[in-house]
Amino acid sequence: MKPAIGLLAALAASIGGAAAFDVNCNSNYASYYGQNSARNQKALGEYCKDATEDVIVLAFMNGFPNILLNFANACETTFEGSSLLHCPNIAKDIEYCQSQGKAVILSMGGASGAYGFSGDSDAIAFADTVWNMFFKGKADQRPFDDAVLDGIDLDIEGGSGA
Repeated sequence: MKPAIGLLAALAASIGGAAAFDVNCNSNYASYYGQNSARNQKALGEYCKDATEDVIVLAFMNGFPNILLNFANACETTFEGSSLLHCPNIAKDIEYCQSQGKAVILSMGGASGAYGFSGDSDAIAFADTVWNMFFKGKADQRPFDDAVLDGIDLDIEGGSGA
């Protein structure tokens, strides 16, 4: 395992999960949310009303270490003076989903995008940024405001190694 990926895996392992997801169960149901190109995707909270759902994967953070998020029509607003998405409606729905026992995680990578690290120090700094922006850390700009995600999905299909 490359050190950068190992660091991200350790970050993911340190984050608690929601009650409905059971790592020892072979019938957990996970679905990706945020890539409906037909622009008719429902709000995240609507999918969490379905008892079948156990894990919702928010797709995608397809640019890093310079963070680029893409949730298609689910979030298209940005922080003032920035290209970073600000998704207060998804934030509210994350908290609702978690109250329904669903795990909500962020998928990093994907088939397209610009991602990779120039070295281990770049990856370590990025892990801190991810912690501060999406988990229990603090940052001035948090795409999902105060909502705290349950983990990450590494969908590394390309990019450079570090």
